[in-house]
Amino acid sequence: MAQNPGSKHLQCRYFSMTLSPTDIDALRPGEWVTDDVIDFYFKYLKHKYFKNSKKYVYIPVTIANLLTERPVDNSTQHIKDLASDANALDFESQCLKKPRSIRVAFLPIFGDDHWSLLVYRNVKHRPLPEFLHFNSHLGSTRENHTQCARTALINLLYVFRENDPMMTISKESYRLVVKNCPQQSNGNDCGVFVCMNAYVLSSRLAKHEKEGASPLHALVRRLSISAYSPMGRKPDTLGFAEKNPDKDCDSEEMMWKIKDKDAIRPDDMRTYITNVIYSATFTRSTASL
Repeated sequence: MAQNPGSKHLQCRYFSMTLSPTDIDALRPGEWVTDDVIDFYFKYLKHKYFKNSKKYVYIPVTIANLLTERPVDNSTQHIKDLASDANALDFESQCLKKPRSIRVAFLPIFGDDHWSLLVYRNVKHRPLPEFLHFNSHLGSTRENHTQCARTALINLLYVFRENDPMMTISKESYRLVVKNCPQQSNGNDCGVFVCMNAYVLSSRLAKHEKEGASPLHALVRRLSISAYSPMGRKPDTLGFAEKNPDKDCDSEEMMWKIKDKDAIRPDDMRTYITNVIYSATFTRSTASL
């Protein structure tokens, strides 16, 4: 692991954020990572993979905490106040203002002394958005933490609906899908697993986006569709197989499965995040902050 810069703070080169020596110390094995480390790494993933895209959103810890801690109340005034508070915290990215443009949103959930990852997913072949929950301590996590995730998803949908009254939301939208994922072996790596799961999913989504934007890939998709005429004529001489939407859906679903073989050892992930931070920052003395 790289050396601690002592009393120096670390200022990011790519976005507005500063980390303290305490944040770096928290990346040592056996320590709990701080809120700022998770925020920094989420911002880094956004910058690395989806810098210019509004479809992929990484919700800051402050907003996620608001959504988790605010009691669920469907009264008009409560929802207005909730949306106002969330939008005020979202002054930097303004990601909550146009919810229908969001395909995926990552939320770090903290509750009952545990971190987990909640993912909002709104894809074209599904009629309604859904929430996926990646919890690295399923066997020992009490129901209280799962309830925190449920509270966050309901409040997020309240904010979305308040910001965009045209957004379609039904009872099915509030369903929480618990995903199997690698499990931690101690009580202090949960924040690291949040970062790891976000990394695995982000890298897959970025690869999928890149392949979908490739001219060759787009051509193959068009030929796959046009190889069979809607008027019932015989297939053309190119002989491409007919496009199978179900197969495409299965392929996309595989992106959301995180298996043990996909996991990065927690201590290795800590080292990786530390190296990312040092490569993306420069030091500033405390007097200049």
